[in-house]
Amino acid sequence: MPIVVQNLYFVRAGQERQALDTRRAASRVRAGAGRPVGRILVRLDATATGPAFIWECDYPDLAAREADMAWADGSAAFRAVQERMGGLLDRFERVVFQGDDDG
Repeated sequence: MPIVVQNLYFVRAGQERQALDTRRAASRVRAGAGRPVGRILVRLDATATGPAFIWECDYPDLAAREADMAWADGSAAFRAVQERMGGLLDRFERVVFQGDDDG
């Protein structure tokens, strides 16, 4: 069953460009390691509340998602980007969805 992950980035005021550049750097690290790159969705209305951007990635199943999490945990380059991102955020949320077979 397909899995969709969304990471929601609530960025500190004035840090939007740096945070987006850091998320792009994370995507480059993922691409260099042959991992799924996902997609970055940037909020159009800068005055709206909510996350400044979302990173979204699809996986064919839960095993693929778990393998990706294990890679991220074991990648020093990816962890370094995550640490840099942490200093740019007010809040971070992750939601994981599973496809609905009945839909």
